Amino acid sequence: MKIFFVCLFNFIAFSTFSQNLRQASVTVDAGQQAGLISPLQYGQFIEHLGRAVTGGIYDEHSALSDQEGFRTDVIEKVKELRTPLLRYPGGTFTKIYHWEDGVGPKSDRKKRKNLIWGGIEDNHFGTAEFISYCRKIGAEPFLVVNMATGTPEEAANWVEYCNGTGDTYYANLRRSHGFKEPFNVKYWGIGNEEYAETDAGRDQEVQQYIKDTWLFVKLMKLQDPGLKLVLVGNQDDTEWSRQVLEKLNPVCDFLAIHLYSIPADTSYNTLIKSIDQFEKPLLDMEALLSKFPAKVTNFNSWYRFPARTAPIQLAVDEWGIWDIHSNRGKGLFQMEYQYNWSHALGVATFLNLFQRHSSSVGMATWAQTVNVLAPIMADSTGSYRQTIFAPLKAFRDFSGKYTLKATTISPDMATGIKALDVSSSITDQGKQIVFTIVNRDAAHAINTAIKVDHLPNAFKKGTIRQITWSAGNLNAVNTYGHENAVSMKESRRKISPDHMNALLAPASFTVLILEQP
Repeated sequence: MKIFFVCLFNFIAFSTFSQNLRQASVTVDAGQQAGLISPLQYGQFIEHLGRAVTGGIYDEHSALSDQEGFRTDVIEKVKELRTPLLRYPGGTFTKIYHWEDGVGPKSDRKKRKNLIWGGIEDNHFGTAEFISYCRKIGAEPFLVVNMATGTPEEAANWVEYCNGTGDTYYANLRRSHGFKEPFNVKYWGIGNEEYAETDAGRDQEVQQYIKDTWLFVKLMKLQDPGLKLVLVGNQDDTEWSRQVLEKLNPVCDFLAIHLYSIPADTSYNTLIKSIDQFEKPLLDMEALLSKFPAKVTNFNSWYRFPARTAPIQLAVDEWGIWDIHSNRGKGLFQMEYQYNWSHALGVATFLNLFQRHSSSVGMATWAQTVNVLAPIMADSTGSYRQTIFAPLKAFRDFSGKYTLKATTISPDMATGIKALDVSSSITDQGKQIVFTIVNRDAAHAINTAIKVDHLPNAFKKGTIRQITWSAGNLNAVNTYGHENAVSMKESRRKISPDHMNALLAPASFTVLILEQP
C-alpha cells in the first residue's frame, strides 16, 4: 500500500494544470569541493515605510501585542522563517533618520515628519526596540547609517551607544536607558543607494561617496574595530562599484546591491524572465570582486584599526518582487501586494540563484517582512502568511550548509526560459544531499533523472525524501482566515543509485533530499 501511495502521489496532477510529461536531468558530483552557503542569505529587512513597522511588527495599542508593543501573532510567523539577519531602519528612510530620536523614554522621543514615505514617525520603535525584536526572533541586527543628513560623528556615536563598554557618554546613555550590556551590533551599512539622484542625499557622485565614506569608516571603526561594513555598490553601474572598491576595498567587507524583480507586464513569463536576468549582474559583480585580494596587506597602521580579514562579498540587502505595473498594490505607494503562486515560484528561483552564487553572496535580506512587499500581512484583526512565505521557509529549513554545482538539462517552458531551475547543497556532516528544484512550466510535469557522481556508499542504502509545494493555479492566493492556497506533499522511497527519478508537478517547487540511513 505504501509503494502504491508513493507512485500515486508522483502522478497526481492539479486539476487546472495539464500533465503532459517531459524529460530533464540534474547531475551533481558529490566528490567536488563544496562552497559554504552563508546563513545570512536568508535575512529580512524592515523600514519605516507605511505599515511595515508601525501597524506591522509593532503596535502599542493592539490587543494582539505584548508589553513591548510587538504583535505576538506576527512575531510567531516571523520566527517560523528562522531569520538570521534583520536590516533596519532602511532603505531610503535612512537618509532622514537620526538615531537619537528613537532612544530613551518614549514620552521624550521627538515626532518627525517622514519626509521620504509620508506620515508622522513617533519614533517609539527605535534602536532598543529593534535590538529586542532581533533577540526575540534570533536574528543578528544590521543597522544602516544616515549619510545624507547625518554626520560621521553621529554614526560613530550610534556605534558607541550600541557597542560601547567603557565609561563614556553614549555607552552610559544606553545604560541610563536600562541596557547595561552592549548590544554588540556587528553589521553596519554605510548609506543606502547613495547614487540615486531622486533621493535626498549629497553623495550621488561616486568620488564624493568615497570621500565621505572614508570619514564614516574611520570614526565608526575607531569606536569598534570589529565592525563588518557594508558599502554601497550599484548593480546597474559597474563603474560606480569598481571605483568604490578601488579606493575602499581594504575596509569593505560587503558590497551592497539591490535586485528587485519589476516585471514589465503582468504575464508569468515576464516575471520569470525578470528574475533570470539577474544572473548577469551577479556574474559581473563576481568578476569585479575577483580583482581584489582576499587578504589585505600593507594597510597603514596609522589608521589605528585593522583592515578586513576575509574576501569581499556581496550583500544583496534588498531583493524581492515589486510588481509595480500590475496596479494591484494597495496602501502607501501601492506597496502592499497580495502575492500569488506565480510570485512564490519566482521567489524560489531567486533563492536558487543566490545559492548558485554562494561564493560571492555573503548576505541577502528580503524587502520587506510585514505588509510592505511582504511574506506576512497583518491588520487590526490578525495576520496571515502569503504564498511567498512557503519558499522562504522551505529554503531555510532544508538547504544544506555547502553548495554543490548542479548541471541541469531542461526543456524550455517558453522561448529563452528553461522549465527547471535548480540548486544543490550538502549538509555539514555530508549525510544529506539536497536538491531545490523549481518546475516553472505551468503546463507540463517533468520526469527528472537525478544523477550523483561519486555517491558515497553510505547513501546507497538510504532514502529519497521528496517534498513538493504547489497550488491550484498560478493566481492562487492566501487571505485572512484562508491560508490554504499552498499545499505540501511528502513521500519517501529507497535510493536506487542507478535509477533515481523525481516526477515534478507543473508549477511546483520541490526539495529532494538524499539521506543516509
